[in-house]
Amino acid sequence: MSLTTADLAQQTGSDAASRWRLGFGEARALLRLAAPIALIALVNMGMSVTDTVMVSILFGTDALAAVAIGSDFYSIVFYLCAGILAGISPFYTAAVTRADERERVRITRIGWAIVGLLAVLSAPLVWTAPNWLENLGLERGLLQAGSGYTRAMALTLVPMLGVMLYRTILTAAEKPKVFLKVTLAMLPLNALANYAFMLGIGPLPASGPTGAGIASLLVALASLGALAIIARYATGGNAARIKSPFDWRGLGSVLRIGLPIGIATVTELGIYLGATLYAATLGAADVAAHTLTLRTAGIAYAVPAALLQAAMVRMARAESLRDAQHRRTSGKAVIAGSLGLALVCGGIILAILLFAATPLANIFFDASPAGMAAAWLAGGLLMLLGCIECVACPGLAASGILRGCKDTRAPMTYTLFGYWGIGAPLGIFLCEGLDTGITGIWLGLAAGTLATAILTLNRLRRRP
Repeated sequence: MSLTTADLAQQTGSDAASRWRLGFGEARALLRLAAPIALIALVNMGMSVTDTVMVSILFGTDALAAVAIGSDFYSIVFYLCAGILAGISPFYTAAVTRADERERVRITRIGWAIVGLLAVLSAPLVWTAPNWLENLGLERGLLQAGSGYTRAMALTLVPMLGVMLYRTILTAAEKPKVFLKVTLAMLPLNALANYAFMLGIGPLPASGPTGAGIASLLVALASLGALAIIARYATGGNAARIKSPFDWRGLGSVLRIGLPIGIATVTELGIYLGATLYAATLGAADVAAHTLTLRTAGIAYAVPAALLQAAMVRMARAESLRDAQHRRTSGKAVIAGSLGLALVCGGIILAILLFAATPLANIFFDASPAGMAAAWLAGGLLMLLGCIECVACPGLAASGILRGCKDTRAPMTYTLFGYWGIGAPLGIFLCEGLDTGITGIWLGLAAGTLATAILTLNRLRRRP
């Protein structure tokens, strides 16, 4: 077993060289934890891309647009729920660190209670979405065309919440590779199920685009079953033998931590969704450049998002140490390692996008006048995206550290203020007032990211 940060602290003292070694060792631990988390996000993205490509090729653009509405709404609801479930992470990490089996069972039961509560509230919301989203101005025809898919995704949400609980628990226990293996196994199943349910094979009737939703439900159920078997095998059934009354007060504590995380997550997702809707009102070149940049952002974001989760777990582990001196030393090492690794990762992403922006834009668009205009815009946006990710990495790492300390309300407030108080108004002003088009929207996003990062880092600096 590798030495913990506290063990290293005890052996090496508190001189400057020791602090550097502790920070470097913590950065390596963070990297080992963050790498599989980022890969999980990319594999999940691969499933989404598979759904998009297959629906587009088999059924055309109109079907893709109909499915996209249900998919986007499902994603908003799911990420809100996933953020709330993340509230169990610091509690579960503390139980793992202290080898407290009874506490782990208690937190797991609270997690399942939250899963049940969220399923009851969120699944009907998604199921009925085709009936009421038109009141928000969405086209009735597209909503009805995608209603089968949307309702299949409402059913999918229930097992996916259980899957997310297992993912949160495994990440908190620093075992994300287990979840990664299960997710990788589901990737070919997703593609095969898409084909089978959309076109019909043997006794299976052809369900059209709705088949993509049915396939997602099948994959979610298979993932949940596999994770449940793995969990039971890992514990040897010991959890079922630990009897204790349900901890309602503990449920409230987890929700107080998780709700701000869920709101902050949806705030970030919402600003980019809002930018996409706003881009649709601009010219074709602006929409095309925004689309390429947003797809690239989805890939790049896997890195800072993984750093956030890893920093939260490592800080929660440090906070759970019983010895006060070790707790302080470990906490400082987590901060140094997290921010150092975040700066390195942000710099690498910036360098890659600065170098690849123009070639990528030229490959993505053709040589027509419209394509060249989109490529010119996209090249600049991709460089700007590199700056955004460079700033986001330390900002999200700081947010993860604060979450590990169970400090989630202030980061939520900073996210709301940064993106919607600064980023959105500034982007609209630059776009409309100064006629900068989609570039102005992305400059607003960059300003929102910078403001959020500065406020979050300052909060971390002022912590005792």
